[in-house]
Amino acid sequence: MEKHEKLRIFAGILLITSAITHVSQIFVHGTEIHTIFAALFGLLYGILGVLIIYLRQKKIIAILGGTLPFIGGILGIRRLFLFFILVSGEINYFIIFHVIVDIIVIPICWYDFMKLRQNSAAIED
Repeated sequence: MEKHEKLRIFAGILLITSAITHVSQIFVHGTEIHTIFAALFGLLYGILGVLIIYLRQKKIIAILGGTLPFIGGILGIRRLFLFFILVSGEINYFIIFHVIVDIIVIPICWYDFMKLRQNSAAIED
């Protein structure tokens, strides 16, 4: 198994773990709309994590894996400041964990995309 394949599996596992913790926020922080939206985004992460692991040769999955966590990370940082730090002065450690996962997953998925593109170009030659 090549390095980028191992990294892809790691990214998929991280996204699935992040999905579980996204949904578990409902039980810790309640059912405010921003928490429900985060849980729904987490479900999307879970699906994406499974797809990253099982659809190994699909470039579109690698692109989604590099793009959706970028969007989620930005939304998570916004949520951390707008709904927690500025309102109550609290820090939501779920969000910090999720942003760390995003920071790890994004470059892995873009690296995987570049490897898939490189491999498909080599096959065509």
